[in-house]
Amino acid sequence: MLHTRHRRGLLAATALAATVVLAGCGGSETPAGTSSSAASASATTASSPAASNEPSMGELYAKVRPASLAAKSGHLSGTVTQDGEKTSLDIAGTADGKNQKLVVGVGKGKAEILTVGGKYYMSGDEGFWTEQTGDAKAADLLVGKYVEITGSDAKELGDLSLGAMLKEMFEDSELSTLKTLTSSVETRTEDGAQVWVASDGSGSEIWVDPETERLVKIVVVGDDAGQLSFDSWDAAKKVAAPPAKKIVTP
Repeated sequence: MLHTRHRRGLLAATALAATVVLAGCGGSETPAGTSSSAASASATTASSPAASNEPSMGELYAKVRPASLAAKSGHLSGTVTQDGEKTSLDIAGTADGKNQKLVVGVGKGKAEILTVGGKYYMSGDEGFWTEQTGDAKAADLLVGKYVEITGSDAKELGDLSLGAMLKEMFEDSELSTLKTLTSSVETRTEDGAQVWVASDGSGSEIWVDPETERLVKIVVVGDDAGQLSFDSWDAAKKVAAPPAKKIVTP
């Protein structure tokens, strides 16, 4: 279904996203507050309830893991990088992936997979279909259409559901090492809302909502630079199957 090099890159996206957390916050005991592009755009709030209850980095992970894994639905979007190749991800729906919309950058295009009622529907832009079919005319006919595919074909993109991504990020074996860290966490105001931010000396960061104790953003700088944002916890909109007139038989 997908070209081999694209499939390999997408299968690696889940593992790469898992390392984003560790690369950003697990490798340094440098106190938070290190300057970065994100930090320069935000203001520290020292007098707020969130600031007065700032946890250590280890305590932050102990809070954010169960809170995030308990979510029934949500939305994740952003980019991850591996071997210099950037992959975009956008996942919205239930944590178990049974009802979701997945949009992922594939080569020079983007593919979309809708999972609804045990069925999988794949669509894509012109760049995606041109690479997959090798025929610009065929690609043009497929843009705006959906092809019903099997579950195994859908999984060639990797197990890219919100729940699977979160579980990879918060593997117990990795979390146990983070619990011992005592690095500081700071409180910032971003777009009118307060967030807890843990950062290392490189400028990589993890943002957490103090109220819900769930992920807001993960930022990694350097060779494997990437950023993942999280929202709509327990409030993702239900995904509907495409209209029958837009479904084509391969």
